[in-house]
Amino acid sequence: MHVMNSANNGATAPGAERPTLLQHPFTAPQSWNASCWPPAFATVMEVPLASMEKVEKTVYTAAAVQGASPHHPGRPTSLMGLQVWAKEGRVWRITTPSYADTLRAHQALLTYAFPGRRNLGYLFAFESKRAAVVNSVVTDPATGQKTVSLALTRRRFDALVEFQRQFNSRGASPVQPWKIWTQINSQYQLCMSYPNVLVGPASLDEHNPDAVRLLQACAGFRSEQRLPALAWGSGIDGASIWRCSQPKIGLQGNRSSADELVLKHIMEAAKSANALREQPLPVRMDAHLLQVFTGASGQDLANTHWVKESNCALKILDLRPRSAAMANRTGGYGYENTSNYPGTTLQFCNIGNIHAVRDAYQKLTALCLNMSNASDINWGSALEDTKWLSHIRIILAAAWETAFWVQVHRMPVLLHCSHGWDRTSQVSALAQLMLDPYYRTLEGFACLMEKDFMSLGHPFHTRCAHGEGKGGAEGGGGVHHQDGSGKGPAAVGNSSAPDEGQISPVFLQFLDCVWQIVQQFPECFEFTTTYILELSDHIYSCRFGNMLCDTERERELVAGIRQRTYSVWDHLEQDPNDPNSDPEAKLWRNPHYDPSPTAGGGVLLMPMSTLLRNVTLWRERHARSGPKATKRWRNTFTS
Repeated sequence: MHVMNSANNGATAPGAERPTLLQHPFTAPQSWNASCWPPAFATVMEVPLASMEKVEKTVYTAAAVQGASPHHPGRPTSLMGLQVWAKEGRVWRITTPSYADTLRAHQALLTYAFPGRRNLGYLFAFESKRAAVVNSVVTDPATGQKTVSLALTRRRFDALVEFQRQFNSRGASPVQPWKIWTQINSQYQLCMSYPNVLVGPASLDEHNPDAVRLLQACAGFRSEQRLPALAWGSGIDGASIWRCSQPKIGLQGNRSSADELVLKHIMEAAKSANALREQPLPVRMDAHLLQVFTGASGQDLANTHWVKESNCALKILDLRPRSAAMANRTGGYGYENTSNYPGTTLQFCNIGNIHAVRDAYQKLTALCLNMSNASDINWGSALEDTKWLSHIRIILAAAWETAFWVQVHRMPVLLHCSHGWDRTSQVSALAQLMLDPYYRTLEGFACLMEKDFMSLGHPFHTRCAHGEGKGGAEGGGGVHHQDGSGKGPAAVGNSSAPDEGQISPVFLQFLDCVWQIVQQFPECFEFTTTYILELSDHIYSCRFGNMLCDTERERELVAGIRQRTYSVWDHLEQDPNDPNSDPEAKLWRNPHYDPSPTAGGGVLLMPMSTLLRNVTLWRERHARSGPKATKRWRNTFTS
């Protein structure tokens, strides 16, 4: 067995090298005869090192060795090997010719797969570009200072460019309601998990000391200093999506005049923009159309929030269950008291937290890998019992509702969960995917990912535990006995292990939601479901640097991601006609994409029931190793 972390495997495209564990051919010991188990064989298996979650040395005793019996005394009664768990749920059991081979392979895997959070430079994303970085170092002859002259990879989200695009895409409003702030967080001094460029109400001037103090006080009243910031604005009126974190209400019902005033500025800016809009506001949906789009029955429609709250100035969607938001008050947080925020309405969306997502994914993985007790006859009900698809539907419903309020009522919607970087990122990005056709192009989707997940602070490292193992020492150090008894010493933990309670497949869950929309409306997207699958494979591969670290600040100022690693977007945007491109690149672009305003170039707001009732299992991702319906089992039996 060879463990490889090579920076070059002969590929020519940037970042094309693959971080792999390779199981090379080996020869069985001479003491085994032709009837021995296992026979000599050759297998090549590719597994990204960073995708490993745990590695353990394993003793396979007689009960676990197939074919071992007293009738074949030449066969071994036990074998030494490794058991490897992947972060995506798969498990590999590998035997080795000798105990020494097991020890060497185990130590090599611990070294390269689990360098620890403080040694991320050993991840393949950095190793693959290390030679280019070293060769680009230049020394200033005057000072002797060394600098890296290598060009940075191109950002897909440039805040100045992107927000100007939003504001001007459909003709700018006579009075622009929003203003780009370039100084207030330029050194991440206001909020370390936000980008260095923010957008807020134009009435708040970042060069005005009073406005700065107001924004600082507002940030202080929100968890992690994450004050309300614009994620998307229509440019022609007040229709917009804002995001923040939960307020510090606490059990005492605290309030902040600064926070209340900032939300008032947002509402007044939107109201002014709507009043000055050159084109008239859209006509409100009639009862029949509301019924079709929302799924509300005609009898109860008048009592639903779709009608009753149509005159509110700011819609606040708390993405958590009400019970969870109330429980957070014991920790000093909570949710907005709308009596302190005139003109607002509050609604809870019941999206599960990271622990519920992790639990559902573990059950889904066990089911898809045939590790559960579910029968094939009841497989469909077992799938629903995992709650994975239920979580997907709830997230899509919240995103749909966000897009509905923005598009139909032309009003600002404020999103938040607890810290505003998991569920908030998911719903914000999905709503924009429905509202803005630019985000349904290759370039635009990359921009959306960088904006709402990478720049606005989704903690990729914490959620994915890049370079960190689970359970054992450095990801596994004990010996596990596979003899059916369940006995054997547990692996010894150490201080480099991640906080396992914070690990959760949030971004994978988001991509699953995107897949649901793309597979229902493929002609509206320039990319395909295969593109989404390829992107999902690189969440844990650490082949590229885009999904490393937790914040923009860490990527730009600490890790130097854009200079020291390759970009996944360069990989996914390869020209399929280039002879050096990935052979699958042609599968990532949709030849049937229709950018016309009535299809991919318009707003994608389907009836909610259409979206939710067609949610299905993403088999190419979650059940890729299971049986396929297209498989033809012919000539399996002979007469």
